[in-house]
Amino acid sequence: MTPFDKWLAVVLTTLNPLTGRGAAIPLGIGLGLPVLWVCIASGISNFILAALLILCIDWFEHIPRIKQYIERKRSKKITKFIEGKGLLYTVILGPFVLGTFTVVLMFKALGAERKRMILYSLISAAILTPVIAWISPFLLHLLKDYENLLRTFVQG
Repeated sequence: MTPFDKWLAVVLTTLNPLTGRGAAIPLGIGLGLPVLWVCIASGISNFILAALLILCIDWFEHIPRIKQYIERKRSKKITKFIEGKGLLYTVILGPFVLGTFTVVLMFKALGAERKRMILYSLISAAILTPVIAWISPFLLHLLKDYENLLRTFVQG
């Protein structure tokens, strides 16, 4: 595998909504790429896709049917949560539970402001990427254990 293929695998894994940075950073480290550059590439690609997703949702939100649906689903408690500190906490902690793109879709659909969502996505990328890199050796160790378990299961 060439170095370009390794970097391409890291970026494409980051852009995949099902895997994201949580799989891309351990993959890059496992492929022998420098941790700092894997974090930078993964963080930038994640932020760019989140920002594009926010902008696209904002464009779709102007369609009358979608706007009516959003207004029906939004309650006073949710609006207060989104306008307060809840959005910041959710954008930072939510990717661990739901994934970055799910959090972006959910909160943008609930009416969060575009500028705040982009800012919080940038903050999330800056905070979570090093944290994921820090726990990646543990994740790689777990993957090795699961690989051995899967190999023994498949071989019978």
